[in-house]
Amino acid sequence: MWSNSQAMNISRKLFFSGLVILALGLNACSGLTKSDKPAMKTWWLEPYTEMTPANLTDPVLLNVSVTVVPGLDTDRILTLSDKAELNHFSGASWADDLPELLTSLSVRSLESSGRFEAVSALELCHLDLEIQEFFAQLDSSGQANAVRIAVAVQYQCEEADSVPLRLNASISVHDNRMSEIVAAFQQALDNVMRDLLRKL
Repeated sequence: MWSNSQAMNISRKLFFSGLVILALGLNACSGLTKSDKPAMKTWWLEPYTEMTPANLTDPVLLNVSVTVVPGLDTDRILTLSDKAELNHFSGASWADDLPELLTSLSVRSLESSGRFEAVSALELCHLDLEIQEFFAQLDSSGQANAVRIAVAVQYQCEEADSVPLRLNASISVHDNRMSEIVAAFQQALDNVMRDLLRKL
């Protein structure tokens, strides 16, 4: 039979053991809600709208298709190292996956020129864009030194022969802040869209 003091000691030990277990449990749960990863930031790109709209009563009805080569179908902002390693910037993403994002940007850029009206149904004119490069180039130290965009284009209207084009843009980056890198992507995209409109 335990004395009162022994019973109190056992109760006290059980109480403190329970507190320790509770504290460990709370600490483990808080670890589930905290992360060392940076918070995800979403970055925005604008369509190219600087070309003077054409005064056409009947813009060309155009079916636009945008595809990407393997590795680019993501919403992450990609990097390519000097050793051909494809990766991404931590905590940074575009507003949508690249095919959907560039379809929207291309259609709005084309329509802003006044020369084209994008339609989803099959029409006599087709514009197929294959995005082959859309990433920041890294140097040997892992710092971004340029943004590169490359697009293979096929344009066909009615019975005319298909017109193949290749559009490229490379914009130097001198500051590794994400805002500067995104600004370089915007400039490269504007250059590509401007060249596309001039050549169609």
